[in-house]
Amino acid sequence: MFSRLINSHTNKEEVIHDIFENFPLPVFYKNEENKILTNRAFDEFTGANRQKVLKRLLGTNRMHKRSFETKIENDIGKTIDAIVYISDIGDREENTELGIIVDISEKNRAKETMQLLKERYELATNGSNEGLWDWDIKTDTVFFSNRFKEILGILGKPVQNSIKIWLDRIHPEDKIKVVHKLEDHVNAKSDTFYCEHRVLIDGVTKWVEIKGKVSRDREGHPQRIVGFLTDISEIKHAQIALKNSEEQFKLFMKNLPAGAFIKDQDHNIIFSNRYLNDFFGVDTLVGRNVKELLPPEDYASLVDKSELIMQHGMYTCEEKLIDKEGHEKYFQTHRFLIRKDGKSLIAGIFADITDQKLTQNKLNILAHYDLLTNLPNRALFQDTLMRKISKAKRNKTRFALMFIDLDNFKMINDTLGHDYGDLLLQEVAKRLTSILREEDLVARLGGDEFTVILDDIKDTAYPSIVAQKLIDTLSQPVKLRDEMGYIGASVGIAVFPDDADNREDLIKNADMAMYSAKTGGKNIYRYFTEDMNADAKERLELSNDLRSAINNNQLRLYYQPIIDTRTNTLYGCEALVRWEHPKYGIVTPDNFIKLAEEGGFMAKIGKWIIQQACAQLRIMESLGLSVRIAINISSKQLTQNHLEHTLKTIINETAVNPRLLELEVTESFLMENVKQVEIALSNLQKIGITTAIDDFGTGYSSLARLKKLPISKLKIDKSFIDDIPDDTDDMQIASTIIALAKQLGLSVVAEGVETKEQVDFLKEQGCHLMQGYYFSEAIAQEEFNTYLKNRA
Repeated sequence: MFSRLINSHTNKEEVIHDIFENFPLPVFYKNEENKILTNRAFDEFTGANRQKVLKRLLGTNRMHKRSFETKIENDIGKTIDAIVYISDIGDREENTELGIIVDISEKNRAKETMQLLKERYELATNGSNEGLWDWDIKTDTVFFSNRFKEILGILGKPVQNSIKIWLDRIHPEDKIKVVHKLEDHVNAKSDTFYCEHRVLIDGVTKWVEIKGKVSRDREGHPQRIVGFLTDISEIKHAQIALKNSEEQFKLFMKNLPAGAFIKDQDHNIIFSNRYLNDFFGVDTLVGRNVKELLPPEDYASLVDKSELIMQHGMYTCEEKLIDKEGHEKYFQTHRFLIRKDGKSLIAGIFADITDQKLTQNKLNILAHYDLLTNLPNRALFQDTLMRKISKAKRNKTRFALMFIDLDNFKMINDTLGHDYGDLLLQEVAKRLTSILREEDLVARLGGDEFTVILDDIKDTAYPSIVAQKLIDTLSQPVKLRDEMGYIGASVGIAVFPDDADNREDLIKNADMAMYSAKTGGKNIYRYFTEDMNADAKERLELSNDLRSAINNNQLRLYYQPIIDTRTNTLYGCEALVRWEHPKYGIVTPDNFIKLAEEGGFMAKIGKWIIQQACAQLRIMESLGLSVRIAINISSKQLTQNHLEHTLKTIINETAVNPRLLELEVTESFLMENVKQVEIALSNLQKIGITTAIDDFGTGYSSLARLKKLPISKLKIDKSFIDDIPDDTDDMQIASTIIALAKQLGLSVVAEGVETKEQVDFLKEQGCHLMQGYYFSEAIAQEEFNTYLKNRA
């Protein structure tokens, strides 16, 4: 069994996914096949906008930058500023990327935040001297970090990522011992896996320390082992020097950049090197007892460790010591047993890891706490909530979850500026914290949204008392430098397990209760009730009504002209469907196309749109106009086998020129289904129908894939046009897309053009086909025909 596991191969993508799945910051990973993986924090951070965020991040022209700032729309529809760090990981030839997202919405703190995150990134990737190994026992795959490979002398070499790579390099005299210890740990015969052994690297012997910890499923079956490999050759050489030559030992210890000592069984120090002497501020520690140097509790712990060393021969741990100036220092301490003249002595080496510990603490703060308010952030809130749920289930107790949204915060932030908004948020954090018990939690999710967990409530009425107190406290005026701020708070309350028995539903219900409080007058609290599921019922109602929308003549096509700015003539138009609902009025495609796809009647609506568009082509031909009509095709329509047949049938029935019919497909769908889409578009091209890529720049296209697709046009997404000429990044992106289209021999259309400055810029860059409010909004069919007659 064990040898079979050793000889297996590594599924690197799965390993990387598993390693980063529980990373507290949002992370996305693109492998060499351009497949995208995201971790839990990313999905929770982006919510329903996950795909849109990925399109934007991976579509951003970074110009070889390792980090960039961007705007991301989160799961509740609010736009936030974020900094994205992207790094190539693995071997250079693999072309894989890892991205980390950090919320930096507070504009005035962006530079400071970026610097902190840069330090964190560099320290996290470069600061460790340990090589990571992750063996997935379940799938029989293994991952070695670059540092692990470097220690084994295989970095950059074409080797298999197999556990056999490590085992084959173990010194023959050590291999049986190592394998037995590993098997004992896998079989639950030891709490941890730890072993020191030699490895042979190109004829040179190294000493390494390998350690790991197995994780098991609920039945106790081993799932994986994750651990580290450390080159301890210097430490081992020191031990050898001790045994081989007292003079060499003294010389080595005198110059060793680490603390070293030897003590007897009564803890009297019989040797200390210069480093350790300087640390305690003495000429020598020889002759002193360790008890004189340590607090009583630390000395008691030392006695226990000494007993373990006498039993097992060595002991390694992290320890905290106080130096001569009273400063706390952290050390990685390696103690081992030596025998001299028939006596058992304990020797030890202290390696200073204070900087590493400080870095770890700093990373922990950055990962789990909001930089502005110092409150727990979304990631820590999610983890804490899971622990509270487990505790409540175990103890059969209740707790309450509150969602708090500040009323009138946006007005203060927009009116007085972000500096005042930051001061207000900091004061809110102080007031919330001052009200709650020590066992409760208050967290900032982002923006002006906070959450509170009231632990172990005895009475379901208690949260209302706290909620009212929170509202009263936050309603008090806030002194903001030379201004006074006045806000309120809308609070939603959900109780576990009364309102939900899992994290997702509890969060959703508390959020719905908060929304009810906000729409119910603000500055009040609401408990969750089942009546708050009205939105879900409305969605069901819309879905049912949509089934009969065609038969009831409720769908309408609007047309937005596409202008050739070189001649100021009508080049074409885009057909946009609208639903005139008898109860809700005009419903846009964003609110019903997904319902149609989920309900299985998108084909019916799609056929109706094609019929209406072809009928419109006939009208335009009768006016002597040769004008194209572009139709948006959903992903499901394009991959359904009957689309080609439907188009052929309607074109034959209406006798229109198929070359005047153009299909628009989103970039993201094209790139996700290249083979399937290539076949479908090729078949449509044969009957004369052209294809355009809609919303180009928001997906993650590659030139190699674009070249394979039978497309004729790129449409620059409106989001890249909106801020021209104010945003130089958008100008650069638009210019790049235009240049790319020219290189590929494709036409290019700019969407959402609204100003003359935008028109002039696009014309200068060589883009002459445009649509947007600058030329005309989308026009209902009857008005559009009048528009056409005037044009004709």
